[in-house]
Parts: sequence; C-alpha cells; structure tokens
Amino acid sequence: MNITSISRPAVAAVMAFGILPLSVHAVPGLNSAYMTDAQHVFVQDATSDGISNLNMVLCIMDAMKPAAMVNQGDYVALVDKGKCDNKGQSSASNSTAGSSGATAAPDYMTAVVNVTRVSNNDPMVARIWMSLTEEGHTADIYVRLTATVSPGDAPPYGTFRLDYIGKASGTTMFNGFIDANGANVSYLETGNNSSDNKLTLIADSATSGSGTMAAMDFTLNPPVPVSFDFAYDASETNFPSGVFRRNDGVHDVCFDRSKAHAHKSVWRYGTYNGNDGTRVDQAYPGFPVQGSYNGSHYFGFASYWGVHFQGLDLNSLGDGTVAGLVITDQRPGTTETYSLAKNSGKLTKWTHNATTLTALDGIPFSFWGDISGITTGNGSVTGPGNWQMQWDDAQQHFIVIGQQNCSSSGCVLNTISPIATVDANAFDVLPIMGWADALGGNITIPPTSAPHASADAVNYYTQSDVIPGSAAAPTALHCLNNCPTAAAIAAFVSNSGSTPPFGNGTATQWITAPSLANTVDYSFGSTGLTESTAGLAVTDSTLFTGMYQNGIMSGRMYDVALSTTGCPNGAAVCEPSNPTSYYTWQTGARQWNQSMWLIKDSDSSVVSFDPPEGIAYTVPNDSATYGSWANKALRLQFNGFGNLHGIPGSCVNPTDNSPVDCGTAGARYVPAFALADGTTMTLTSSNTPLIVKALDAELRLAEIPSCSGATLTLPSSSLTLPSLSDVHDPSSLSDAYYIGTKPTVTAAPKVIHGAIQ
Repeated sequence: MNITSISRPAVAAVMAFGILPLSVHAVPGLNSAYMTDAQHVFVQDATSDGISNLNMVLCIMDAMKPAAMVNQGDYVALVDKGKCDNKGQSSASNSTAGSSGATAAPDYMTAVVNVTRVSNNDPMVARIWMSLTEEGHTADIYVRLTATVSPGDAPPYGTFRLDYIGKASGTTMFNGFIDANGANVSYLETGNNSSDNKLTLIADSATSGSGTMAAMDFTLNPPVPVSFDFAYDASETNFPSGVFRRNDGVHDVCFDRSKAHAHKSVWRYGTYNGNDGTRVDQAYPGFPVQGSYNGSHYFGFASYWGVHFQGLDLNSLGDGTVAGLVITDQRPGTTETYSLAKNSGKLTKWTHNATTLTALDGIPFSFWGDISGITTGNGSVTGPGNWQMQWDDAQQHFIVIGQQNCSSSGCVLNTISPIATVDANAFDVLPIMGWADALGGNITIPPTSAPHASADAVNYYTQSDVIPGSAAAPTALHCLNNCPTAAAIAAFVSNSGSTPPFGNGTATQWITAPSLANTVDYSFGSTGLTESTAGLAVTDSTLFTGMYQNGIMSGRMYDVALSTTGCPNGAAVCEPSNPTSYYTWQTGARQWNQSMWLIKDSDSSVVSFDPPEGIAYTVPNDSATYGSWANKALRLQFNGFGNLHGIPGSCVNPTDNSPVDCGTAGARYVPAFALADGTTMTLTSSNTPLIVKALDAELRLAEIPSCSGATLTLPSSSLTLPSLSDVHDPSSLSDAYYIGTKPTVTAAPKVIHGAIQ
C-alpha cells in the first residue's frame, strides 16, 4: 500500500491538474541520482492558499515515509518545515528579504512515528508525536492516520483518515482532519493559530469533479472570510487539456489545464555531477544531531547557519559553552560527541571580488540613499529611501525602477513607473553601496571623477562567519554607518523596536559628511562584539518586525583605522581606501543572527561547515522565455544539495495569475523564471561540472479570458462543508482516536525529510 503518493501533489493540484513528471534531458547514467531522484510539481491556485495547511500536512506526512516503515517499531523522523511551507516561500514580503541564510537554514520538526498493519486485510495505522519550535515557542502535535485503500484512477483519492491537533502549554493551537473516501474528500481545521478552513471535494471521475471551500484571506489586513466554488474537467470540447473554473463570489475565472500553456516556478533544485549524475553537496555540509540536556533528548541539525533543536530553546541557555548539553552526531557510522558554544550575535567577514558595470547591465540592485535633485523623468522619485536601481549599459546611466517600503508586516518592493533617470555626475564623489541578489549580496560601486561608464569597477563580496575568540578573528573594529551602541540598543529594547539601534548619529550616515564623533569603535573576542565593554545582543523575537524583521544588521566595519585624509565632501572621516575585506555584525532571535559552533570532545577542534558559494551563471539569450533577464550574468548561491538560490523574482495576481507590481495587495512573489532541467554550470571551488534539475515546482494555469468557449458549470449549492462535530483529539485519553503516550526513542533518525537512513 502506498498512501504517500497523494502527499506532495496537494488537493488543489489534484483537482485542478493532476501530477505530471517534469521533462528531463538525457544525461549519462540511467540509474544515476539525476535520473532517479523524484520530482514534484503541483498546481498553484487561489484556492491553494485556502488549503495551504492541508497541503503542508500532507507534505509532512510524505516526508516521514510511513508506508515504507510499516511494523518497524518506533522511529524518529526529521521533517524540514521550510520545504513543506510553500505559502511562506511565496510571500510577497520575501521578495526583498535579503537575510543571509534565511532561506537556507533547515527548520526541522522532530517526530516519533509508529506504523502498524496486522495483515493485508487490515488498515495501516500510523501514530505520530511531533514537536515544533519557532522563536522559542514549542508546540506538541499529535497525529493519527488510518489508510485502507491507496489512491489511484478509481477511486482517485483512496480511503484514509488523518486527525491532528497542535497544543502549546496545554492550549489548543489548531485541530483538524482530512477524510478521503474514494471519490470524496473532506477537510477542516480550526483553532487560534489556524486558517479556519473547510473543504468538500467530490470527484465525478478520475478526470472531473467539483468542490466548495470556506477559508480566510490572509493577504488582506485584517483577514476576511472568502469562499470558493470550483469545478474541473479534462474533456472540454474547445480545450483538449480541460478547464478549471473558480468563483469567489466576485471573480468567476476559467483556466486552461494545459501544462504547455502554464507558467512554471521552481522552489527547489537538485545539483548533480555533469559527468556521472551523482548528487553534489558541499564538502562540509550540515548534519543531524541529538542533544541530551537535563535528562531529555532533542533532535536537531547543525550547519553553517547554526545549531537548531526542536523543543529546546537555545536562547534561554545563555552565551558561552553550554554546560550539561551533550551533542551526538547522528550520521551513520559515527559516534562523535560535541559541546556547543554560542554567542547571540554573529560577525561575518566579506572578502572582495571585482567585476564591471557591463556585467551589471539590467540587473536590479537595492541602494539606500538620498536621491533628491539627481533624477529626472519622475518627480516622485526623490528624497531618502531604499531604492531599486539598474545600470543601463546602452545609455550609460543609472535608472531608478523601484522602492522598497517596510511596515510591521514586512517589506515590499513597489515598481516605479515611469522610471527615473539618474544624473550622469550624481555619484562622482560618494560610492554606491547596496545589495544585488544577482551578485550574491553586498556590492560597492566606487565614485569616479567622470560620469560612470561600462568599464567602471563593481566590487562584490563573498562571506564567511567569524567564530568569537578564533585565531583569525579581528580584535578591534571601526564603524561609521549603522553602528549599534549599547545606549541605542537599550533604547531599541525599551521602545519595543521602534527606534533605530544605531548610535552616535551613524544611522544611514553615508548620505552625510561624518565627523570623528560620528564613529564607533568595538572590541571583538571570545564574548563576541562589545562597545565600551558592553555586549550588544538582542534575542527577544517580539522586537523584530518591519525593517528589523530579520534582525539587527550593522553597517560595514573595518579592522584597519578609518581614513581621515582625502575624504569626499570635506568629511573628517571616511572608509579606508580599497579595503580587501570588511565585516558586518548582526543579532536577533533567529539562528542565522547568532554564532553557534560545535567543538569536538575528542580533540577540542571546532567543526567546520562550508559557507554559501557563488556560482556564475549566464541566463540563455532567449527573451521569449526569460524576458528582461535573457543573457544577463547572475551569481547564484549554492548552499548544498537542494539549496540553489539567487533566481530573481517578480509578482503575480493570485486571482488570474497575471503579472502585477509586488506592492499590489495580495500579490504573490515567484521566481522570475525557471532553470530548465539539464542546465549546466560549474562549482568553482572544486571545478565540478554541475547539471541541474527541478525537485519541487509549481504550475500556474493560463487564464481563459471571460471563460470564452468554456462550458464547465460550477457545483450546485447541495455540497455541504464538514462540521466541527467531526473533529477528534488524538492527544485525549477520552477520544476514540487517542494515540497513547509518546514513546522515548534515542536511536538516530531513520528518516530525514523523506530520505530513509
């Protein structure tokens, strides 16, 4: 019995399209991982947001592989929540997140699973106890699954029942169920931390059906209730691939179910050796660990981005070497143990690389500054702000194309129309310092005595973390822009994050001419970064909203003295000339804001993890497929197998899948294009030829304007939604679906996000 084949598609995909394999180019090795690794593609629709929790629950179940572990006793499974949370991936506010590591850090949930089946005539029963920790808060999740018939052409959904409840400190956060009975599917979830969704889906056949849904629209503030009626059919006369129709009471929209006409976005790529098709990972990747503390066991993951345990809040343990915490390596064939050292801030070293403005042609980069009086073409483009700009190589000037605006709910990039042209002499004195995803992060464009031209330098930087007290760490650092101080941090905390955490008049100081008083000197040692002997760490998650939602990030710091001669605009102090490296410091509640490192108990050495690596990639010169990104030189970020990032993004309207400005209410952020399966590139650190394919992708169906030519009708009002009376509590002894007491399992995980160990 294989019940997991329905897990990744999600109900929205099944009802709208069904799962089809992605195309794969011929490569060496028919039995290689490149050829055999599973690919998942699902259809994204406005109804998908309404059942995103349903999709996530099914994805999590798939990642535990219960059908492959029948009658094998209690086992531990680690599930990467980020790989199942597609709604979080596509938030429009993620379009400008810019947080180092925010998208790469695994977010593992720990589950203890027991799957039994008495005989081939009995149902498969899975009992699951999960723990989930987010920002220091731990939830316990209890799941009961029974399955008797696998999904197939008839009945399309199989026969299974899944009940779950999540509790924090005894309070119910969410409670729901999924009930499939051949041609029918019912879904309901309720609770204070729930989307409060209900769904009824009826399949008339393997290729047609209809349904109704009630949900909350969380793209609006405050959220509002929304309902959908929908239907699908694969045998429309005028549309050979079929039609999907959806009505929310305002918009009655039809879509062509043809895969060839749909738009594809990829959320996760696999990287393989181009010679033999084997998986390519980092030389020193992250690995699963188990922590023992105060008599309890916690499973987690250690990587370049930190060390994370489900159920154990490391922020509560203080900085330094954590006493009493014993960490055991969970990789097969090793019994190494470690101690954990931590600091609630992180220092990153950025090392210089160089290119030219020609390579930046048409590539957006963000830039904070005051552009008053230096633009033409749009009178609203003026004043200080976080602007998005491009270099126009044909016209030999910069243009302003967008502005990032932040609020308590996040940051969103708004497109500027018409674009504004920057005066040719605008940056002949001050440098442009910003962020370009296409070059992997921070960039600097030095000032010139003449208007900027194609051959002018663009400096970009590769990153590596600095462990406090390590031999290569700097001991003194100097800062003149966005420099945190103890006094400013104290005010930031007391004012609930509403005041800048930067002191001495250094907030966004590069737009002014600083004096020596407008600088900050630091010491860096085994206790981290200090200013006048005071620590600068902040870990209260409630403070990090709006522009500080990803933590506090300093400006550039230098381990050499700031310059006091030859500074622009008569300034008394400025950055050192042509530094080969600089540093930034950050702090916050997230793992990537902090320094955490493992120390081997056997020899007291620090465990090495590889930082992200840049991969040069030139987009194919095909404007029909890649639009304005055709023939552009990008720098992708490789964080290990399954973690290839850096594709630029855009936004779509979830109602009809049309392109829209990311500032539009409810806009959905998606990658601007997808790398074709078989795309080749080179991992420069090892000179390894790579071949890439999509592992997780979505399709957005093409709209049929005004439903012209479509005859599909919507379901009648006879469809009823499931009732709260059908909800069960698997954690309650008095409930018929009680799963019992959570077993104690200390063995290494047997499943890590779908991979059986």
